[in-house]
Amino acid sequence: MVANKSTEAQAGKTTEADIQAQIDQLRGDIAELTKLIGTLGNQKASEARVKAEKFRDDAIKSGQDAYDRARDEAMSFEEDVEDHIRSRPLQSILMAAGFGFLMALLTRR
Repeated sequence: MVANKSTEAQAGKTTEADIQAQIDQLRGDIAELTKLIGTLGNQKASEARVKAEKFRDDAIKSGQDAYDRARDEAMSFEEDVEDHIRSRPLQSILMAAGFGFLMALLTRR
């Protein structure tokens, strides 16, 4: 029984070396977790960068397409107006004069 009590006493004791070993193991685990979190953060940042670049490229393409459509419409309108003026020059002059007269009346006040 005496031997049993001394074994139990030694098993219940924690030495400084045991505590230091556990602290070192915790430090290693924390360092490994830090690396994993850093890697995960870099992966997420890369994914976000790729998504942002794709969004930017899509926005640029959409803007360019809208600009091209607007330019084409403006050019088409200009050609229609030129055709109308060439086909009916007197009517076009009278319409321009009437429009100018109305604008003068509106801006007079």
